[in-house]
Amino acid sequence: MPATTWTPRLRRARGPLYAAIADAIAADITRGKLHAGERLPTHRELATVVGASIGTITRAYAEAERRGLVRSQVGSGTFVRDLTDPASYSPMLDRSRIDLGPTAAPIVAGDLGHCALSAALAGLAARADLGALAGYQAHGGSEAQRAAGARWLATTGVEAEDDEITVCSGAQHATVLALSALASPAGVLVEELTHPGVLAAAGWLRLPTHPVALDQHGLVPDALARACRDSGARVLCCTPTHHNPTTAVMPKERRLALVAVCREYGVSIVEDGALAPLVADSPPPLARLAPERTWHITSLSKATIPALRVGFLRAPAAARRALETAAAATVWSGSPLLAEIAVQWIADGTAIALRDARRAEAAARQQLAAARLGHWHYRAHPTAYFLWLDIPPQRRALELVEQAHARDLLLGPSHLFAARPGNAPNAIRVSLAAARSRAELDRGLTILAELLDSPAWSALQ
Repeated sequence: MPATTWTPRLRRARGPLYAAIADAIAADITRGKLHAGERLPTHRELATVVGASIGTITRAYAEAERRGLVRSQVGSGTFVRDLTDPASYSPMLDRSRIDLGPTAAPIVAGDLGHCALSAALAGLAARADLGALAGYQAHGGSEAQRAAGARWLATTGVEAEDDEITVCSGAQHATVLALSALASPAGVLVEELTHPGVLAAAGWLRLPTHPVALDQHGLVPDALARACRDSGARVLCCTPTHHNPTTAVMPKERRLALVAVCREYGVSIVEDGALAPLVADSPPPLARLAPERTWHITSLSKATIPALRVGFLRAPAAARRALETAAAATVWSGSPLLAEIAVQWIADGTAIALRDARRAEAAARQQLAAARLGHWHYRAHPTAYFLWLDIPPQRRALELVEQAHARDLLLGPSHLFAARPGNAPNAIRVSLAAARSRAELDRGLTILAELLDSPAWSALQ
């Protein structure tokens, strides 16, 4: 592949030139001027362009590689990394590794989930009306399914009428439906750190994303107001309860301030509540505080078993026809078999029992993490599936990820969750869910603690 003719836009700064060049690489990845897989100019070519020594360019490329922006291949050159591809960091099919990475499946709470699924499938097989579950169903789900969705939403404080519910093939499908129905070419307001599925949905729909600053309590209302004014976007995607990846739970006062900004600027809210069932006694959801403008997403796969790909989207009743059209265009019909299991489990209490078992297992794993990582600065909720670990400034997150990979440990680098990957914080998300047992998780956390405590710094500290 020929090298790009990229020329860095260097800002005047007091810092060293090599750092300014690395900053320019990050900025142009964010702007879309540098694309994944592109080969950067050779050291000599870039040195000539910017009037610097080859040594300065070598250090600049090394700094960019430390930030996770590029990858050097001996004899081939320096290439822009694909900062949006979790697969390069967490190959889920490789079970020889301990998976604490970004695409981890939710906890399997002992054998309870497997036993419940086995019993449900056996019950379906014995039904006389099994044939009715083998065909297509209404695009937005049946009346019984929508009623079950309303009942499940009520467990997290969301009040909904049956005709406000659209049945989806999981929370990701619901996200695509909501954005396709709501968003304009002005794009979508998103948290500066967010679930990769939101970014993937926006990218697939060709919607620009506008990041909004976060603090320890979640979205910052003043930053949201500025983003509304600057971008013209009138759709916000956010996760106020069990934020992914930081685990933050937004206080009620902040939620009220957020709603006030959205009302002032006419912003519709897409509230991701897929992980909310794991948090007991959380503040009221945005769907309760501002039902006229909130589209709330939930699902069963995070709270019960991953295979139960059934989600529910609560939206104003006037949106139902548009959502059914979008559902027809994307999956045509959800699986009646999976939806029937969802209806049964919500009705007979199995879904709640599995949720409670998962909360308990998540709590036990968080306690294990605290024992291994307690002297490091990280953020976590007591029943979260993961934690957010800040990396000491003298090291880089991707450096740690690659060292862990060499020891068969998978981690989640922050740029996978960043709306602007080139400006990702120096942090990692550590999943506690995918390890097949607490003993395996303990081994993985022990390796991580050893790497964090290791004096093996990079040459550019």
